[in-house]
Formats: sequence, structure tokens, C-alpha cells
Amino acid sequence: MRLGGACLLAASLLSAAGPSPLASQARVVELPSEDLELAAEFGDVFRVGGGGAEWELLTSITSLAFDAFGNLHITDVGPGGGDMRILVVDSRGELVRAFGRAGDGPGEFRAANSAVVLRDGTMVVPDHGHRAYHVFRPGGEFDRMVRFPSGPGNESAEPNELPNLLGRGASISSSSSFPLQRGEAGGTLLGYVYSTLGAYAAVAADGTRSLSFGSRPGPRVLERLSIDGSHARVEELVRAWVPPGTERRPLPAFAPKLLFDVLPGGGFVFSDSTEYAIKFALPDGTIDRVLTRPGEARAVTEEERDRYQEQRELEIDDSFFEFDPDYPVFARIPVVDDLRATWTGGVWVRRTPQDGYPWEDHVTGGLIKPAGFNLGTSAAPASPIDVISADGRYVGTFPAQSGAIMFAAFGPDGLAAYVEHDELDVPTVVVKRLPPEVR
Repeated sequence: MRLGGACLLAASLLSAAGPSPLASQARVVELPSEDLELAAEFGDVFRVGGGGAEWELLTSITSLAFDAFGNLHITDVGPGGGDMRILVVDSRGELVRAFGRAGDGPGEFRAANSAVVLRDGTMVVPDHGHRAYHVFRPGGEFDRMVRFPSGPGNESAEPNELPNLLGRGASISSSSSFPLQRGEAGGTLLGYVYSTLGAYAAVAADGTRSLSFGSRPGPRVLERLSIDGSHARVEELVRAWVPPGTERRPLPAFAPKLLFDVLPGGGFVFSDSTEYAIKFALPDGTIDRVLTRPGEARAVTEEERDRYQEQRELEIDDSFFEFDPDYPVFARIPVVDDLRATWTGGVWVRRTPQDGYPWEDHVTGGLIKPAGFNLGTSAAPASPIDVISADGRYVGTFPAQSGAIMFAAFGPDGLAAYVEHDELDVPTVVVKRLPPEVR
């Protein structure tokens, strides 16, 4: 993560975030250029998985989240993407409860594959089959269903309305993917639509109309989702920068990701550019400050492109994917590869390896996925991880060779969890305890 010339770059960094209120008042803070090395000394707490008990037979873990009591919520999707269940284990790794099953009734899942947990233990499960969110009380008891929000990008239409809507150049979405992050007081959640499935119409200058069907990248807009009524309500907070060439599929390899997480109190932190620019926003979307580090994103040369293609061909040689040698490649390799907020409001930022590539689902062009879920064929590369305190100070960096990993979930009292896989791709949830200085 790198960036120089804070005064000159301030305007471009803020304008890249789009129409955010009072963005011009944001402070740009340049962090030290030299890494202060941290030791990856994380204490073992417990492991879940491996089939020690029947409930520990895990298949595909799609999300991890802690509540304020130290309970870890695990969503596990069965073979073929069906029969999602939710496991709740306490701070010692003992099973507290298990619930969730396939079905058509309230609290039963038609097409669900992840969940979000509020700090009090309330769980929200998006279900694209029901086109609604299932809300479960902290004890796992089903509470209510909240219908998906209506509006652009999530619009539905009767068949006889379709020609008129498409004639106006509208896009009709049949379903969308909306990754959610942990919410705070009031039951609000933060997320963005990363892809939209549907019918899309275009009207040329000569009046010629064309119609296409399929998936397109969603708008890079961070939104707050309120679920306190019968229908969810969406409020736009920040319109992020849209990298050139990412408006359609396939998304170029190395395209900057829209990375974000929720901070205590309802604010949030995000990164949307090729450079090291970590943006902290208030609950209303106002960008309060931007943290930068000196340096620039790496330009992609022909040699770099060839090396990347060779590496990807080797990685997927034995898989069912076929690598396209003409797959588009973004012009610069982003500095920031991943970002997570800790329980107390600190931020961990994983940088792209200095001579490597971002961790990406190269088949679909680096789409962000819910925590713990990735369709790529390779594990995350070893790379430096910066630690920033809740008040915006640079704490230090775990070097690539330190063995530190980017945790999928941070909890109270320094708890942190991630998923590891054995040689047969069987997952195990690993929980560690972080030292106070990096929480």
C-alpha cells in the first residue's frame, strides 16, 4: 500500500470515492514509509472440524463471525451448494447450537449460502430463493423475514411489462449478490451489489434496440441496508471509484477490488483504488480521513503479463477450468489486496506481494466474495499485512515470511478465526488469540 504527495493526491483520492457528503474536509494522513516488523505470535484457542464429532463434519464454510459473548457463528454449505446449516460454538470451541435447513417455510432456506451476525448474536441470512432475509434471534430462534429491497438493480417485472421497460433502456434484474458485513446498533448492515443477473437493453443513436441476458458487475456503491420493516430499505453511502474496463464481464485480472468493513459505532473503512489509500468514513458516509503510504502501484509490462499467464496456466492445469490466454489484464497491480476491521476498530491491510499478484478468483476476474469463500484454485499468497490502530496510527507490519494470515473474523478479547484446508480440501476452523497491540 503506497501513495505519495499527499497534498496533490488528496483531491483525486476523494473524488474517486464519488459523491460522498463533505468529502473535501477529509484529512489525508501519510503513514511511515518504512515497515516496522511485527512478530506473528498468536496463541492457539481451539479448532473445529475434522470430524471429531458428527457436527464437526464440515463441507464448505462460507462465513465466520463472532458475537459480543465470544461465540463464533459458522455457516457450512453442503455438497452442491445446498443444505446450509449454522453452527454456533462458544469461546472454548464447544457446540452451543446448530440450526437451519432447506425448505420453503419461514426460516427455511431455498438458496442461501452465507450469513451476517450482529454483535448481540442476531443473525441475518440472505436467501435468493425466498428473495428475503431470514432474521434469527440470538438464541437461534426464527424471528421474521424481511423482503429484499426494490428499486434499480433489484427490479422485478411481470412478463407483459418487460417490453415496455426494456424499450426505455431499463435493466431488469432477476437476482443479485449482495455481500454484507457485520452491522452495528439499529440492525443496519453494509454491503454492495457485486453482480447482477438479468436482462439488459440498449438503444443505439439510430434507435436500434438490442437485448442481452446474463451477469454484469454491480455498481460500486456502498449501501446501508435497514431491516427493521417488512421490506429492507437501502441508503447509498459512498459511490466508489470505477476502474476503467470493469463495467462489463469479464473483469480484468488485477482490477482493484472494492474492499470494506464496518467499524464499531456504525462507521466503515474501505479501499477502492490501485494505490494505498485507506478511507475511513463516518456512519453517514462522510469520508473523515484517508491513510496513505509512500510508493506506487506496479505497472503491468508485457513480461509481467506473460509471467502471470504462465503461473495461472500451471495452477489450473489439473482443474476443470480452462485458462483463456487473451483474458484482459488491468494496467496496474493494486497495492492493497485485502482489508479487515478488528473488533475494537483497528484495521488490518494485506498488501499485494512485491513481486507477485493479488489473491483473486481469476476465473471471474477477482470478484469480492463473502468472508471465507473463494472460487480460485490457489491459496492466498504470503504477503505483508499492515496493522493500523483504531485511532489511525501505524502499529507495524507482519512480514510476508512471518506466517501471519488475514483472519476472516475478529472477535472480542483478541479472538480471531480463519479457515484452513487439508490435502483433501476438508475445512477446519482455527481460532487464535491476538496480542493487545494488534487487536
